[in-house]
Amino acid sequence: MVNWSDSQEEKIIEILENGGACRKCCQRFLGKKQSYLYKTVHQLEMDKMSENKQSKPNPCVVCLGILQDVYMMPRVNEIITSIKTSGYDADKFTLSISLPISLSIREHSLWLHLEKAGKDIIDGNLSKEDVTPLKQVWKYVYPELVTSQVGLTHESGDTADFYVELVVLWEKDTEEMKAMERLCPKEYAERAKKTNVYNMGVYSRQGVDNSLENIKYDNFAPEYPVPPAVPDKPFDLDFRMSRNSIWIGGRYNKYTRHLPQTPWLIKGVRKCGSSVEELIGDRLKEYLQCEQVKFLSSGREDVDVRMLGSGRPFAFECVNSKKTKLPQSNLDELTKFINDNHESVQVNGLSPVSKSSIKKLKQGEEEKRKKYTALCRTKDPYCLETLKKLEEMTDLVLKQETPIRVLHRRSNAFRDKVVHSMNITQVSPTLFKLEAIAAAGTYIKELVHGDFERTQPNLCTLLGLETDILALDVEEVFLEWPLEEKNGNK
Repeated sequence: MVNWSDSQEEKIIEILENGGACRKCCQRFLGKKQSYLYKTVHQLEMDKMSENKQSKPNPCVVCLGILQDVYMMPRVNEIITSIKTSGYDADKFTLSISLPISLSIREHSLWLHLEKAGKDIIDGNLSKEDVTPLKQVWKYVYPELVTSQVGLTHESGDTADFYVELVVLWEKDTEEMKAMERLCPKEYAERAKKTNVYNMGVYSRQGVDNSLENIKYDNFAPEYPVPPAVPDKPFDLDFRMSRNSIWIGGRYNKYTRHLPQTPWLIKGVRKCGSSVEELIGDRLKEYLQCEQVKFLSSGREDVDVRMLGSGRPFAFECVNSKKTKLPQSNLDELTKFINDNHESVQVNGLSPVSKSSIKKLKQGEEEKRKKYTALCRTKDPYCLETLKKLEEMTDLVLKQETPIRVLHRRSNAFRDKVVHSMNITQVSPTLFKLEAIAAAGTYIKELVHGDFERTQPNLCTLLGLETDILALDVEEVFLEWPLEEKNGNK
């Protein structure tokens, strides 16, 4: 930090104030880094506001009023009220602010003004790099004010999971950015051509700062006013509250043969009124007050297949959930809330799970074993002795070509699948129950009827009889789920 004499400091402040800078921006341009200095200025401004001694000044030419309490404090109070009434059950939060890129041009302009008018004072003592960033000064003052009112702990960086993001808007931002095309015409013409590189727009803060770095007064002043023009009105502010996603895992049972796992659309036309995903997800979204829920599961069953036993492992990513504290009493309440929705879809074992554990859920989709029961029918009466020979077959390897019925959503390929065991229960001369334990991803319907020989071997070839399947149930998915999480929600 530069140690100015009183007279030097007064002269620099005079130059900056004559150029239209506010009191905090004057301190910034002096290179002052101590937070208490800015808090002192803030308190002085607040005292004047409370005593009605301060007429509303013009918005600062550099910060557009962002560091002027007469403009910022009403918005801070709005933010405090919004956080208090938002319904988020967070204990910690992070407050961030995003600034218009055009402020870089205004800051450069004021610096050139100071450099020219105060050359004898600052030459060799102060450079543009010494100017304290506007965002840093804002953080010195305002997050602490918000924290003291909302009852949450403020944390910087990525340690908190609840974010209040402020976006400063200025109606002339686009207009002012056009100055860069006049100051650096070749550079920004090239950027405009490279849409694949600059797909977020030709202007970035770092790019503009780099471009301005070597532009001196004589080249800058003809294209942009020095000092910057006084704004017609101060900044505007938009803000949103958001939260890191949480994941809720569990298992579901489906007791109907008329419900798909996910919304069933063919050419944009819905084929069933609802789905397992919607019957669970809509209730979950309502209970947790989420912005969105995203469904994940360990495999899937067809619309006409029931999911029995302990249920199919699933998880939902809950985006921007207001409610995340879920002791067992809340999980029980949530379970009942979902299960009361539809008697044919029931959940159990609901629990918060970690994002990293989702990998295990998806691995189970292809790597774990599943148990099935199929009601099968032969065209002609079968020989029970021949049928029972299926029980002697263990780890039977199938060559399965993608079934015709799923070719519309899966690429055609040959896959090796293993049927670990089969058990037979006779029902009638042409009906029997097949209980099979097979690798996840095995197409059991095709194991029975062969799918025009696209699955080899199949029951038709093994029994020497035309065989079809009448009904199929998934009895069990052998996967430890949900995983126990070591957190305060359990």
